[in-house]
Amino acid sequence: MSNLSSTYKAPSLLKRLLGPALMPNRFDLRHGINGARIIAGMFYFPHLLSKLRDLSGSADFFASAGLHPAWLFLTLAIIVEASSGIALVLGLFTRWAGLLSAGAMAVAIYAVFATDGIGWYWAGGGVEYLVFWGLLSIAISYDAWNR
Repeated sequence: MSNLSSTYKAPSLLKRLLGPALMPNRFDLRHGINGARIIAGMFYFPHLLSKLRDLSGSADFFASAGLHPAWLFLTLAIIVEASSGIALVLGLFTRWAGLLSAGAMAVAIYAVFATDGIGWYWAGGGVEYLVFWGLLSIAISYDAWNR
């Protein structure tokens, strides 16, 4: 027994921080957070598509929110939304994908406040949907850290 304990090497700090590349049982829908994670990731695709369909209008929105240079922020948003969506749907680096998604929602909340003022109700231009999506992303990340 002492030979086994003397040969054990603890994972490096980097490996512990990164966590598993793939979530265990990531498509097992009996674990409810998996369904929520997949749906949260899928919701990025129409959101992303709307930016790609009207790059100029999207850049104008970023500029009106005070995010300059607008094209840089638009490019970052596209990269973050695409990587968050893909990672959440596939269960890749879920700890970090959830946090990245929550960060994207925080910036989106800022942009809505900057352009439309402070409002809650989504249908009235408020942030309730973005807050929900951000909190769900944090819950997904929290679950991944605890598996």
